[in-house]
Amino acid sequence: MASGSYALVLTGEVLPAFDAQAVWPRLAQYFRLDAAKLQAQLVARAPLTIKQGDDLGKLQTLAAGIGAIGAEAEICAPDGQADLFVVLGGSARGPMPRVFADDRIERGLWSRQVQVAEVGSNVWQAYAERADSAPPPAAGEQEPARAFDADVDNVRDTLRSYRPTATADSGHSLAATATATTDELGALPLPPGAAIHAGFWRRCAALGIDSVIIGAVVAALQGAFMVGSLGMLTSLRTGEAAIGALLSTFMLLFTLVFVGQWLYFALFESSAMQATPGKRAMGLKVVGETGRRIGFGKATGRYFGKIVSGMIFNIGYLMAGLTARKQALHDLMAGTLVVFRAVEPGSPPPAQRPPMPWYGWIVNLLMFGLPLAIIGVALLLGGASSGLLSELSTH
Repeated sequence: MASGSYALVLTGEVLPAFDAQAVWPRLAQYFRLDAAKLQAQLVARAPLTIKQGDDLGKLQTLAAGIGAIGAEAEICAPDGQADLFVVLGGSARGPMPRVFADDRIERGLWSRQVQVAEVGSNVWQAYAERADSAPPPAAGEQEPARAFDADVDNVRDTLRSYRPTATADSGHSLAATATATTDELGALPLPPGAAIHAGFWRRCAALGIDSVIIGAVVAALQGAFMVGSLGMLTSLRTGEAAIGALLSTFMLLFTLVFVGQWLYFALFESSAMQATPGKRAMGLKVVGETGRRIGFGKATGRYFGKIVSGMIFNIGYLMAGLTARKQALHDLMAGTLVVFRAVEPGSPPPAQRPPMPWYGWIVNLLMFGLPLAIIGVALLLGGASSGLLSELSTH
């Protein structure tokens, strides 16, 4: 265990005044996990560490959220000793920090005869038999009842089929110690929510910024190819050769632009940034159905899906403002979502929707307002010209 790290332990207990039948389904929804698997693989294994890390504030926020639902969670400061598995109710529970087990036993909540095994060890023994166990109760104090129903021999028979052999993994969810990760538990898709999914106008602004970046690169390429073409044409003696050279140059430029745009979107959206520069400027990122980072293949599918979105009169793009999770057609085809950067897999969704940056409205105004204004002026000028010509023809 790294020095200074903290562990968040799900105790498996329900806080007073809460209904256990309602708490665990709500906790599963809170973590976006399958309710049946959470019950079977986490609650049935509690107490166990569900999160470790150095950010105490983040763990406290997570513990508060769990407590608000009605489940009990405790934060420990492990002392560097190996985590333990503990036999409670005839089954192995954990892994949990050693200090958590020590505290429970010192407070009389668990018997000193409770069976324990270190993570990475196959040796089970009574807690009191360990050389590093906490001191026994003072004289006159009553030893609490055992925390399991069967006798020690029966418990050991049960444990023959369960041997904790994994190594503790500090700083990661569920300690990676023979406990299923959130992926294995069946992470659920991100639900609809205004504070989760980016809307149509914010996505338009992001696309506008990306279009400016791509347009600048394309303009530079066109300029370079034009200069090169002029130099090449002067050396050709026939018109057919000149036309062939121009077509070859055009096809090369088209290919570079097409491949460049594909790589621009696919590489950025599958990178650690999870977003193109335009999306990042608008506080967005592209994720999979459960909120996790997508790979290059899925990002590629999303890019080529945009061709279909554009072919049907851009209706595929307009769907981003109409669907429950603000998915455009190419998002539905690729199984992707465009969410706010604060959305993280396995964490509670943000409580508030971030406001649109001021420059986003300017980009949208330039993208949509300026063309409409130009069309309006052109229509007015056209109408005025027609009226002038009609008036001149009558004289």
